[in-house]
Amino acid sequence: MAVLSRPIGSLAIVLAVAVTIPIIATLVFAADAHPECAFIPDSVGPCGYWARVAEYGPIIMMLGTVVTAGLGAAMWLVVVAVLGLFSALRPRRE
Repeated sequence: MAVLSRPIGSLAIVLAVAVTIPIIATLVFAADAHPECAFIPDSVGPCGYWARVAEYGPIIMMLGTVVTAGLGAAMWLVVVAVLGLFSALRPRRE
């Protein structure tokens, strides 16, 4: 029951993962280049890798962090509630 004894530490891990996932998603999404860049440079959006990271990164980071942090925190609360319920219902030794 480490989650119940250290709730702030486990929540910090959930939030760290919630920030890491959008970072990786931004880098992977930027790696997918437009096929049109070879024929019509700069008319279909940024064609360089870091230019795509700079254009799409802030949006993916903000929305991705909000979504993954919200889902992660909700799952964390459910896990803590279930563990707390099991802990409360467990028979006590006298």
